[in-house]
Amino acid sequence: MSAAKFQLEVLVAASPARCVRGRVLHLAEPISFWGGVSATNALITDPRQPHVGQSIADRVLIIRELRGSSSGSSVLLELIYKRIAPCAIVCAAPDAILALGSLVASEMHWPAPGVFRLPVLQQLVIPEDSILTIDSDGYACVCEGHA
Repeated sequence: MSAAKFQLEVLVAASPARCVRGRVLHLAEPISFWGGVSATNALITDPRQPHVGQSIADRVLIIRELRGSSSGSSVLLELIYKRIAPCAIVCAAPDAILALGSLVASEMHWPAPGVFRLPVLQQLVIPEDSILTIDSDGYACVCEGHA
């Protein structure tokens, strides 16, 4: 088993403060949570996504590009409320919409995912389906294998 360590920029810390760990799901195509992810069951519904039909629940989402609506924060908030949200969201650029959903959940004392930034070139070295652990300061460790 190999491991790689690196630093993510923390946009919104997971709440309560904790280390998060999950299986990586790369979303290489632009996605909007509004219309692209089901708030009912956390499945990717956007037919343009190679991962259509897969669940984002408890995954570490690595997102190269977001598109769409400010309503995406409400979709994330609903996923958090239902406890089927991703455990972490790693974006290539800061995103206020998903950060807002996580911040609101935190204010409501719901367990919220961390939202982080990592440039695309660094995202590309993280293998699909690997296990990524991220601590509260954004230090991350990639381990190949199963959670």
